[in-house]
Amino acid sequence: MDKINTIQINTNYLIQNIQYIKKQNHYTYYIMNVSNNAFCHGMYLIKRVKGLVDYLYVNDFYDLLLIRKYDKDIPVIYDGDVTIDNIYDLIINNAIVVIRDIHLLERIHGLNIKDDLDVILEIDPEGLRGIANKQDILDYLEISDKHIQLLGVKAHIKEDDYEDFKYIVRPISNSSLMILNSEEDKRKIQGSNAIILDASFYGINEIKKKLFQKVEAPLKQIFRLTSKVANVKVYTHKNKEKYIAVIPFGYHHGMNDAIKNVYIENKLYSVDKVTTEFTYILGDENIKIGMDVEITSVHNPLENYISNHTLNYFSLFHSNIPILFDDYILEKTLIY
Repeated sequence: MDKINTIQINTNYLIQNIQYIKKQNHYTYYIMNVSNNAFCHGMYLIKRVKGLVDYLYVNDFYDLLLIRKYDKDIPVIYDGDVTIDNIYDLIINNAIVVIRDIHLLERIHGLNIKDDLDVILEIDPEGLRGIANKQDILDYLEISDKHIQLLGVKAHIKEDDYEDFKYIVRPISNSSLMILNSEEDKRKIQGSNAIILDASFYGINEIKKKLFQKVEAPLKQIFRLTSKVANVKVYTHKNKEKYIAVIPFGYHHGMNDAIKNVYIENKLYSVDKVTTEFTYILGDENIKIGMDVEITSVHNPLENYISNHTLNYFSLFHSNIPILFDDYILEKTLIY
């Protein structure tokens, strides 16, 4: 497959990242966030994580469908919209459904569904995004439905909120899953036995460092975004030759002004200018048309440039850039 712009996924790095995280933490259950088509890495990567993580996590129904394209049985926690209209689709696709409203669960019970449904109750002592009082839990316990099973509870809380949280869930304190930790705060909250992770699995370190400072970074960015030199222009300025290499990867493809350097033939070069369709690179006489250009990789990770919301940057990559796995080519154009 001859493509100018490609994303290659290193599944060995993915596995190494998961193994490292599990050694450094002490949870019973590890949940991998694969929302937004695995943050634009391509859902095919779930074929490499089965047995390494306990659950997948998504917040959109289409991501659930993508998962089921590759694996019918891997446990998936669905944290998107839940309605009476889509509950059958969620059941058919074997989703573990996050419920924020006991009244919705009562309505689901009223459908007399004969298929099994595993649910996780979202708890929020502030009442903004989940169940906020103990009476709702007691109301749930009054629902006698052998097909609706409580798998656990989930909450975005800090340690200071734990007593309020514990009071709300006291009637169901024996739930198997207690998802109280996420990537935002890995300090283990008492009672928590599960954590939802995203950036670290994909190889984003939290180490604060200066640009290209040599600091041990245990996590490895799993994707390598490359383009090719499409043209080389030579200018003469003050009796010195100036080389400009052009790659067909600009703003419209996802290029960002934050990225200041690229690698060509294992040598670092500075970005001169970015346009809608192209990026210009300050080169030298060694650069030739057709050479591979590493825009970002394990050698030139995004964390060098972007300190916050790195996962959001993944979504800027153009949907038509193909993803190359070890044994599979995944076109990013999604058809449902």
